[in-house]
Amino acid sequence: MASGVAKVHRYMGETKNQLRNGYGVYRYPNSFFRYEGDWKEGKKHGHGKLIMNDGSYYEGEFINGEIEGHGFRKWATSGNTYSGQFLNGELNGHGVMTYGDGSVYEGEFQNNRKQGRGVIKDSTGAVYEGSFHNNMKHGEGSMTYSNGDRYVGDWIQDKRQGSGELTSLDGTVYDGQWRNDLFNGEGTMIHSSGMTYDGMWTNGHPSEDAAEIVIIGDTEVDLTQGTPFDVDIEIRTSDGKLVLSEQARELHISAAFRHYTPNENSPLFDLIEEMEETPMTTPFGYEVVPYPLTDFIYMEDRLKTSETPGIKAPSPTSTMGESVALDGTGPADDGSVMSTNKSESSNMVNAEKQPTSVASSTQNKGGSSEVKGESKSDNQGAKDDASRMTTAQGESRPTTEGTAETADGDVPQEGSSRAPEYIDSPVPPPVNNKRTDGAKASFKDLILAPPPPSYRPFSILDILIEEEARQKEKKSKTAGLAGQLRLGAKLGKTVGLDDYPDQVVLKEKDPKAYKAKREKLYGDERFARPAEYVIMVSDVTNPPFLGKKLPTAYMLIKIAHPKKFKKAKTPTKGSKASSRASNNND
Repeated sequence: MASGVAKVHRYMGETKNQLRNGYGVYRYPNSFFRYEGDWKEGKKHGHGKLIMNDGSYYEGEFINGEIEGHGFRKWATSGNTYSGQFLNGELNGHGVMTYGDGSVYEGEFQNNRKQGRGVIKDSTGAVYEGSFHNNMKHGEGSMTYSNGDRYVGDWIQDKRQGSGELTSLDGTVYDGQWRNDLFNGEGTMIHSSGMTYDGMWTNGHPSEDAAEIVIIGDTEVDLTQGTPFDVDIEIRTSDGKLVLSEQARELHISAAFRHYTPNENSPLFDLIEEMEETPMTTPFGYEVVPYPLTDFIYMEDRLKTSETPGIKAPSPTSTMGESVALDGTGPADDGSVMSTNKSESSNMVNAEKQPTSVASSTQNKGGSSEVKGESKSDNQGAKDDASRMTTAQGESRPTTEGTAETADGDVPQEGSSRAPEYIDSPVPPPVNNKRTDGAKASFKDLILAPPPPSYRPFSILDILIEEEARQKEKKSKTAGLAGQLRLGAKLGKTVGLDDYPDQVVLKEKDPKAYKAKREKLYGDERFARPAEYVIMVSDVTNPPFLGKKLPTAYMLIKIAHPKKFKKAKTPTKGSKASSRASNNND
């Protein structure tokens, strides 16, 4: 057996029986390839390295001239590298592929493709662990995405399809059917906002896709001053169907008043730029700014704690469009616009605590009992009215001692030593948000609160009204003064301009006239002024369900002056009862 070292064309290395055997370097006729390593009987066998001119190479085991066993492969063009099992020159068995973009796959290969179980981590940090087929995710597997979301379920050809559960980083969970990487079929989503949707899905969207908030009943409602009201809403699709598959969408209700812009010469013109609130557009053709809306219980508690005699709290059970009794005020004409199942009776403040109420009575010195309030003089009634105005405007409040809350944080009940702290706040608490139930929600016993101190829209409106009144007064004053001058000339008297006081100083010169003027304009100032207010119901689900908020729904509330009952005269001693009283006694 002859052996030695040969140096022939294209090969340099050990030989045996004139065959390459042992270690040697061989340059192929195709100069692109070069092999250096072990040989046996003229074939590559053992450990070796196959080098390509572009920088790619394989280093590892060779058997009978083929790449087989464990080895390392590098592709210069793509930058991919593979370390693992080979068969007949192909990736076959377990191995680790590191891609040029930083992705790494570890698992089973067959015929140069990912096949079987494996784990791949891509360049974004997403990790898939599960089954592969023909180089794609296929079968059961789990995927943790770079944003923290995690999917566990079925895959078909690299897409989520079949049954699976997706848990998002924000806590949202979808469990159901998938198709082409989208929610499709029967599925349940528990949203991080607290909303749920349990029903059919189509191409990633709920089949019952909510499109609008609908206010049930009339969207223009007439109310008398101090009347509580309800707002009932429904969530509907674009074709008007109830979205019965969703639950717990969060809604917020608020009120607003028209945004007025004063004239440039007005003293309030500069305040517009200083206003914190940005005017909001409405479908009614004008902009609005927020106005306080609160629960009726707030106003009821506030009236109960008032020291003003004769105040009666409006009933939360009143039907919309119906006025309530306030010191002789009574129901307006029957024009209900939104029916409720509530009774027409009013929950009045305890009569014993309000001795001057129309309904209260007292004993005179002689032991006889007579109704108080009905026989009051006009002057006394004016004093009571002034007292009520003072209390409503916050110029005087009861000062008693005691705890504001009970041990468990509840608001004290009637008869406790002190009212809840929010009673003394100039700004009432807002209405709590509501969650839908079966696509429906109701805001019960709402009331427009009195304006907070120095409410700018009213200040601007007052000046606009005053300016308009001055212009009218100026014209009437000129005509009236001319008439008085003519009359004075006949009578030998003179008439001065002071006989026509300016409205600005009316409060100081004639408080009673000033009060009458305000009552004519604003009615009972313990409540919202007679005017037009905008009620808005907004979708405040946070975060928004599937990234979308529903458009705000609007309605108008038109507040009017309450109509008053004509009080019956108090019968005097020896007088005859009225026919109405006689009929009632019969």
